[in-house]
Amino acid sequence: MDIRPMTPKDLFAFKCFGDARLSPDGKNLAYVRQYHDAEKEKSYTEIWLYSLETGASRRLTGSGKDRSPRWSPDGQRLAFVSDRSGKSQIWIIEPSGGEAWRIPTKEEVRGDFVWSPDGKRIFFTSQVFAKPDDWQPYPGAPEDDRARAVEQANRALKPKDEKPKDDSKPNDIKVITRLRYRMDGQGYFGDLRRHVFWVEVPSGPVGDKEEPARQLTSGDYDHSLPDITPCGRYAILSARRSEDADYQLKSDLWLLEIETGKHVLLYDAPGPTSGPQVSPDGRYVAFFGHDLARNVSTRTDLYVLAIQDFIERVSRGEEAEPLTLKNAVNLTARLDRGAGHLGGSEPRYQGAGGAIWQGADIYFPLMDCGETFIYKASRRQASDEGQTEPSHDWKLERVFGTPGRSIGGFDLKAGRMAFQASTPETPEDVFVLKDGAEIRVTTENDELVKSLALGKCEKFRYLSKDGQELDGWLIYPHGYEPGKKYPLLLLVHGGPHGAYGSSFMFGAQLFASNGYAVAYCNPRGSSSYGQEFMAVIDGDWGNKDYMDVMACVDAVVSRGSVDENNIFVHGWSYGGYWTLWAITQTGRFKAACAGASVSNLHSDYGTSDIMWADEHEYGGKPWENADLLLDRSPLSHVANVTTPVLLLHGENDLRCPISQSEQFYIGLKRLGKTAVFVRYPDEYHGLRRHLHRIDRYKRMFAWFEYYRTQPGS
Repeated sequence: MDIRPMTPKDLFAFKCFGDARLSPDGKNLAYVRQYHDAEKEKSYTEIWLYSLETGASRRLTGSGKDRSPRWSPDGQRLAFVSDRSGKSQIWIIEPSGGEAWRIPTKEEVRGDFVWSPDGKRIFFTSQVFAKPDDWQPYPGAPEDDRARAVEQANRALKPKDEKPKDDSKPNDIKVITRLRYRMDGQGYFGDLRRHVFWVEVPSGPVGDKEEPARQLTSGDYDHSLPDITPCGRYAILSARRSEDADYQLKSDLWLLEIETGKHVLLYDAPGPTSGPQVSPDGRYVAFFGHDLARNVSTRTDLYVLAIQDFIERVSRGEEAEPLTLKNAVNLTARLDRGAGHLGGSEPRYQGAGGAIWQGADIYFPLMDCGETFIYKASRRQASDEGQTEPSHDWKLERVFGTPGRSIGGFDLKAGRMAFQASTPETPEDVFVLKDGAEIRVTTENDELVKSLALGKCEKFRYLSKDGQELDGWLIYPHGYEPGKKYPLLLLVHGGPHGAYGSSFMFGAQLFASNGYAVAYCNPRGSSSYGQEFMAVIDGDWGNKDYMDVMACVDAVVSRGSVDENNIFVHGWSYGGYWTLWAITQTGRFKAACAGASVSNLHSDYGTSDIMWADEHEYGGKPWENADLLLDRSPLSHVANVTTPVLLLHGENDLRCPISQSEQFYIGLKRLGKTAVFVRYPDEYHGLRRHLHRIDRYKRMFAWFEYYRTQPGS
């Protein structure tokens, strides 16, 4: 087979597989297969079924609009979400095949859903206009302003492809009164809130008449998807049901009686909580969260809360004081690593994960030094107890995962595991672990991979200038010859509390395939190396993090195969910030490409959807620490730039607003420096359109190739 260099269009030649879910008996696996039509700019998703008994795979659904397969508790049916009816709804199909049928609800299903333990109900979330009847947008608003808000809310709840009944232009005026009023990738909240609904699951098809589902939650608050107690009487979910919710970085756990909707504060949290999962015996709930000890830079841990006595008191109609942090057991505190995080690759489809109970044990993902592992938390036997700390009643054990491979999702049933995994040299596939043997389920990308000139990857350790030991990765150019000099592309991750790992990175392999060495690393500020490592750069961007990444360049150059006249750099988000900061501090890079960057920490305040993170990580509020924010802003040092810069940005970016690239670009052009600014219409922080994602890589590659071939420039 002929081997060829990769091109940007290859991004959508890969099939993606994910959200793999085992049947309750562990005999079958449902997963999503995603494929693309780059010319039509469309992606399609189907649900496939793999038999662990026969090893055979078959397509179960074929509309191209099906996702989120979830087995009924008895394993006799499979529910999934599909847009095939024109809006997002829950559908049911028999695993043996046949026609799927819809549970028609007036509400559109937003996100995931969960079965009740008896299989008779399905719970999901949808958006609701939750304002009381006497609500007005603000004191002093025009008399008809409530009508405007209601009309806008109703319009937002309609399926996106539903055409208006007339040609009149809608009222698109945005009235803002909340502190948090928009989110990147989602847009402006308007006056809608996320609420929980449930439906009875019919025994068979019920036609297309849409009936309202039962609304479980109430009030002008947002709620997470719940987990249901084994008795089926209660739901546990995460929410901040408070008038000042926008001003707090916390979410509590609530207990709701399903039949009545009565809600009781179960856990008064000191910080955020997410992903509550009730144990099969109903005695505990496991969840991820932290105590805000280091503000937004606090490591996420896995907690367990004993809830049996609390629920019994509530069931008897007694008053029950909410549980607090002193009642919760932090299972992962002594590991000093963030729990709940899975590896990511490009391209990929979403993975399963979170905390999964198997009997009395909890399985969960944890990242350590950029690598993903699956851990098990088990209650110690009575003979092993006697410790005074509650956390010592639980034993932690690393049960799965190997360095050099990234886990992007996992599920467990009946002693078997399904998981998604990739390496820097192989794209993500679905696997199962059966009786200790690992079986690869998806192999469709093999022929494509064999045809591409991919680079080999090596993980290495190096020292920063002050002696800090760090992890780096080097992808060698395809056909690497020792002693030969190659151009080097440095990649910088976002966050800054993100982390690189041993996953497949299309952009890195694109350049390695075309003759570049590609390096990336986890500088201080990265996650998966402990609390202090992650938080040490808060209020100090551009110092230790800059030192660490430049030391990575030095470490790779010292190997002797880098053409020091052709070193390039690219980063997105925080990586874009680092890129701009670096070219104001050094002329070492031949050319740079900064995506969705921040250039002015002072003016970024209030324009980003993560205000709390910005004011903590940047080092303060503009009116409190203006000198620091301006000093660590690349824009303040733009006159130092000698590197040609390509700026890429989505015009609807709400995380790092496009004004950040605008300011830096105008500064460069005003000074007569070399810069190009590319704006992607209708794009948020991460690019979504096929055309734009391909264009990003086309422009990066052409930019670096041009300056690579300009001797002396």
